[in-house]
Amino acid sequence: MEYEGLTRNDLANVEALNRAWLRCCGDSDIAAGKLTATLRDRMATAPFLLFSFREQDDDLWSRLLEKCPQQDLLDERRQSNDQLRLVQLNGLSFIWGLAQRNPYAARFVSVAPSRWCEKIMSVTLVRFVESTSSRNLLEPRLETASMLHRRFAQMGALQSLLFTSQPAYDDRMRAAACRTPQIVRQIANKV
Repeated sequence: MEYEGLTRNDLANVEALNRAWLRCCGDSDIAAGKLTATLRDRMATAPFLLFSFREQDDDLWSRLLEKCPQQDLLDERRQSNDQLRLVQLNGLSFIWGLAQRNPYAARFVSVAPSRWCEKIMSVTLVRFVESTSSRNLLEPRLETASMLHRRFAQMGALQSLLFTSQPAYDDRMRAAACRTPQIVRQIANKV
């Protein structure tokens, strides 16, 4: 079964969202606080979101997306920062649209389970945005700058391997095998 990959437009949107997230977090300890501008620029180009919408929290998303959601009077995670609210709104709208068009790409970009994508695809965009607009759902994918940088490198390497169209064993591998002394001796002994 073939899956449609991410388009250039999808990756451009992911980069723009990552840049916005890193700008919002630039003065804090979260993720970008201790990163140089160059490293921030490189991190923004990651093919996945550097922040999370708490996609793994099934209870939260079930409550948010139920037919008549009850407002939580004791909610400590109300969205108060306008910049973060905008990043969240844009990010959720992008992920919802991507999930409608290509759920595998949405899962790849958001590192979300398939059940989360199914939940968000089951509602309209207007209902999805309305049910999430007052909540602060954004969290850094990783807590510290050093952890983020190491994890970014690992995830980037894995994702580049997954999306590489060139087969792992090509002519270079066969040529390298021929240069090893043991194989040359075995071939020489047979001739």
